[in-house]
Amino acid sequence: MINVLIVDGFSSGKFLAKKLHEHGCLLWHLASNPVMDDYYYVGFDVSIYQKSMTHLNIESTLFELEPFEVDVIIAGSESGVLLTDLLNERLGLSYANEAASSYARRNKYDMIDSITQAGLSAAAQCAVDNWAAGCEWIKTQKKFPIVVKPLQSAGADGVYICPDLAACERAFKEVLGTRNRLNIENRQVLLQEYLLGTEYVVNMVSLGGRSLVTEVVKYQKRLLASGRIVYDIDQLIDSSAEVYAELVRYTRQVVKSLGIKNGPSHAEVMYTETGPVLVEIAARTDGILRSKVCTETTGLGQINAVALSIAHPKEFEQLLASGADYKLLKYTYNVCLINTEEGVFRQTAFLAELIRLDSFFEVVFYLADGQHIGITNDVFSQPGTVYLVHPDLGQIESDYAKIREMEAAGIYRDI
Repeated sequence: MINVLIVDGFSSGKFLAKKLHEHGCLLWHLASNPVMDDYYYVGFDVSIYQKSMTHLNIESTLFELEPFEVDVIIAGSESGVLLTDLLNERLGLSYANEAASSYARRNKYDMIDSITQAGLSAAAQCAVDNWAAGCEWIKTQKKFPIVVKPLQSAGADGVYICPDLAACERAFKEVLGTRNRLNIENRQVLLQEYLLGTEYVVNMVSLGGRSLVTEVVKYQKRLLASGRIVYDIDQLIDSSAEVYAELVRYTRQVVKSLGIKNGPSHAEVMYTETGPVLVEIAARTDGILRSKVCTETTGLGQINAVALSIAHPKEFEQLLASGADYKLLKYTYNVCLINTEEGVFRQTAFLAELIRLDSFFEVVFYLADGQHIGITNDVFSQPGTVYLVHPDLGQIESDYAKIREMEAAGIYRDI
């Protein structure tokens, strides 16, 4: 039996934990912080864990872990990445990433700086703690938009696309000194060149420094009047797509340069006129994934692959040895709900209409019926995600349009 500690088993980490449990692994859970956003605990099932702990300091956590004789420690969500690295280093476990580059896998300035030093294409950037320095750097760029965001965040939290200097200053002041959704104070602000192109996700799972591609996804995002961006559609593409090989080749170089040797990686990559350029990468599973959807669309998927690499590494190594790319079995859209007015969340009528859609597969609501619903401005304020799966892409496109029509009419919201 394999003993696995999951640090912050939230987001898609909930489903990774379930899959590991199905494989017969013995699970413990560790919350990296006693103060976590309520968003993370939606759907969290503590019953599959033998024990649940909360991290206060490294020595007390290591002491509490001693009886468990842990074999593998893995982050379930972004907030657990740094603590996972630290525990792996202290315990000397083999299923781990390079300790020296741990911070560069979380700090977005260090991340881009690291791949730049490795000779990979990257955005121009500057990290500052005062507006005067930021303003000076922006003026040297001589072009807009400029991206303004925290150094350590997730889910588009605090990310602004700014069309001019005044918008940059407003965004800078919105970010600096605030505490983000990972409960980290924004002591500096990251300013970056805006990358023009089509954005993709490249998900991989590594074992012993070799990586398996599980998904390449095309993003569609929506730019709000505030300058914030929200996710709209995630569309899985086939390995035969024209951009696939180049995206994968570039991302493998990024993964290597940042010391990701074992476990999942979730890279957001802009395909520009000069080729792929990293937006950011995370050493954890893609937060929007659902293993049942992946089984329908590729037969495997990142969550299942991570579980396999831990519970049955020899089987995973066989997949690596085959060198085969995944094949798209069915089309899929992950549709992120975008609410535009405050109100009260009502799911009954919406769910009844969703079920009637030919491509409907699953819906995940992040709010309870009757709960207050705010305006969507990042992943954390999305009311839910609808998963569409079908052999006919045209059917999915038609059903997507119907979802947006229902949403515009306020079907899941009482004012």
